[in-house]
Amino acid sequence: MTGKTKDGLSIGVLESITAEEKAEIAYFDQRGQQTVEPMTNYFVGRVQKGFNKGETILGGMITAVNRNISNEHLNFLHRAAYTGGFDFLYTWKERTYYLGVKGIFSHVKGDEAAIYRTQTSSSRYFQRPDANHLSLDSSRTSLSGYGGTVRIGKKGSGRIRFESSLTVRSPGLELNDIGYMRYADKIHHGTWMGYYIREPFSIFRNFHLNLNYWLLWNFDRKLLSQHVNMNFNTQFKNYWYFNGSLTRNFESLSSTLLRGGPSFLNPGYWSLNFNVSSDRRKKFYYNFGRWLGIWDNNTSINTSYWGGCTFRPSNAMKLSMYPNYGHNIDKLQYVTQVETEGSTRYIFAKINQKTIGISLRLSYTLTPNLSIQFYGMPFISAAKYSSMKRITDPRADQFTERFHTFTSEEIKVNSEDENYSIDEDGDGETDYTIDFPDFNFRQFQSNLVIRWEYQPGSTLFLVWSQGRTGCITDGNFAYYNDMRDLFSIYPHNVFFLKFNRLFFIVLL
Repeated sequence: MTGKTKDGLSIGVLESITAEEKAEIAYFDQRGQQTVEPMTNYFVGRVQKGFNKGETILGGMITAVNRNISNEHLNFLHRAAYTGGFDFLYTWKERTYYLGVKGIFSHVKGDEAAIYRTQTSSSRYFQRPDANHLSLDSSRTSLSGYGGTVRIGKKGSGRIRFESSLTVRSPGLELNDIGYMRYADKIHHGTWMGYYIREPFSIFRNFHLNLNYWLLWNFDRKLLSQHVNMNFNTQFKNYWYFNGSLTRNFESLSSTLLRGGPSFLNPGYWSLNFNVSSDRRKKFYYNFGRWLGIWDNNTSINTSYWGGCTFRPSNAMKLSMYPNYGHNIDKLQYVTQVETEGSTRYIFAKINQKTIGISLRLSYTLTPNLSIQFYGMPFISAAKYSSMKRITDPRADQFTERFHTFTSEEIKVNSEDENYSIDEDGDGETDYTIDFPDFNFRQFQSNLVIRWEYQPGSTLFLVWSQGRTGCITDGNFAYYNDMRDLFSIYPHNVFFLKFNRLFFIVLL
């Protein structure tokens, strides 16, 4: 439910309950059912109000997730997850300048297994041996965290615009039960400044140049990364577009590359990209571009190409096709980690990966109230691994001293078992094995949506979603074979109906 009171208070409430879900489990000739998702309640509440004719805005939000967990095998899930926050925006000088403040907190509860899983997840890795400011506690049954952002800047129609911001996410912050959060334990500072020319000059209709930098620390006050960037965007008088960017990422300290291991000193790199687009007012227009990343010490090179076209045969129909291709060669790609002789071996390799995808869209308006939209994307990626190695000194000054590449005497290929045998000490006995990491990943996702607005503001949606996903341990990129095999995969189809009703309530 959403709406606004006559005093200008905006209110939004979402309440959803999902039933317990069971799956049929088959093990040889034994079959049975097992709960794979408990009954769960989701709640989101949001309020916001403007003051001084909208120059000041104050808002708040709370969320709650409560799961009815009655099966021990689901104890890895949080029983309860709560978040809350506020947002404040103050503008002055006809809303040209602004100051924004946001704050947030989170609290999750559950079995010891659930909270242990949260502490060791990829968002935080409390188990890192060099994370002196963190401690992993396997007996915890709750975890709390906080975060916030402060930003100040200038917007408007002037030629100069800028913003500077500081964002904080404590190690215990957790939003993934009802939101999305890639990482915690971070302090981010960034500043950008843009110069805009909005009046036509020379061959340009407008021009925009932007310069920015950003820095990242953790809560141990260690500087993790530094970045500087320049980008531009322009439109010519013939309505063609051209934009691009140049970025320098300096040597950085990654706390996630070893998946819970010590921090690793990553080489810096340069990246460059550009994009060209023809006149979008035409019935037929197209664009193309490229991205290139080159890492220091010749450790990696990553390039991607994209392009495509859009065709509007009539005002009611629009067709588009946008393929993309990427090629990544990286000398230091994570493979796995192995526990042996009381220590952990972090195994990496050189990867040669090729990826291609094609985005297809169709939009057709039959009547002002009835329309059809289709989206489909076949996606194929294949990767070969070679030059297997283990990390030895993740912070060594020289890049080549941070790892040891296995020699032919130390590593043997077992094609029949599809693994590698590692003999580190040269005694002729296998110390551990590693499965072949090569893969061919194939996926197709599509959505067909029929939308009918049966009365103003009230709509009915009929949706058909289909997905096909498969993977084999081959690694050889062959577009025709992969595409053929992709559409031989048994599909997963979902049909659903969405009903939207607009009505008004008058409060006396």
